[in-house]
Amino acid sequence: MRLFLALSVLAVIAGSGCSKDNSSGPEQNPSDMDYVAMGWSDFETQRFDSAVNNFTQAYSSQTSTSLIRGEALNGRGWSYAYKRDLVKSSGDLVFAIGLKGISPAALNDVRAGAAFVLYSLNDFSSAITYSNAVLTDNPSYVFTHDAKVTAKRLRLLLVQSYYANGNFSSAASQMDIVDPARAPHSADPSALLASITSALNSL
Repeated sequence: MRLFLALSVLAVIAGSGCSKDNSSGPEQNPSDMDYVAMGWSDFETQRFDSAVNNFTQAYSSQTSTSLIRGEALNGRGWSYAYKRDLVKSSGDLVFAIGLKGISPAALNDVRAGAAFVLYSLNDFSSAITYSNAVLTDNPSYVFTHDAKVTAKRLRLLLVQSYYANGNFSSAASQMDIVDPARAPHSADPSALLASITSALNSL
């Protein structure tokens, strides 16, 4: 049984009105931060190809800083994930995790994204590592650009990763956190699978 994120249905961000400036000066090219902002706007309105292009522009700019590159890889990795290009997504997200200068918030985003993607690629050990890192740093984590990506989803991914690796006792312990009303959860594989399925259906 696999969990991968359904695409969020998000309201289209309202565009700014037409400029009233009649200046005849030269048009300014977007800055690195502009490309990042446009990339996230595209992502949130499910224009993932355009998002990839804008994040790539930000990352490839000669004036790009480590902070910008980290945010660009974060956005491009998530965009590839939602395009179901999991290999490119994992490449961006895992590389970003080791990037010096990335912001703490972006680091949690890339770890969360990497956890979901690597789970889908059957790398359950890495999914455990990255989801644990996010939940330890921020137990109430929510992905800013898709509110459906929550700590509960991430913890359920952690449960599934432990289960897929045959570590049923750790999976049951994490289920106790997900669903404390039914704790303690059985580590019996069949009973545990039923608990996981019930929790996923409640999302």
